[in-house]
Amino acid sequence: KCYNPRMTFEVDLKKLEKIVEDLSSGEKTLDEAVELYKSGLTLTKTCHDYLQVVEKEVKMITRQNGKIEESDFAP
Repeated sequence: KCYNPRMTFEVDLKKLEKIVEDLSSGEKTLDEAVELYKSGLTLTKTCHDYLQVVEKEVKMITRQNGKIEESDFAP
């Protein structure tokens, strides 16, 4: 099975969006909301960590391609 971090990021981001939607609805019990919140924190960290790796990769590619000055990645 091929591991695709970008695909995992996209899936995790969709899950995070769903959690936010569920929490915003106000229809969850306190216990359910706490569990969703915990899951959301884990997904947030995973997505953030992946984005940091991608940012470093973009900086490395920029450095390797010649005389382009390194700058922070801006979408």
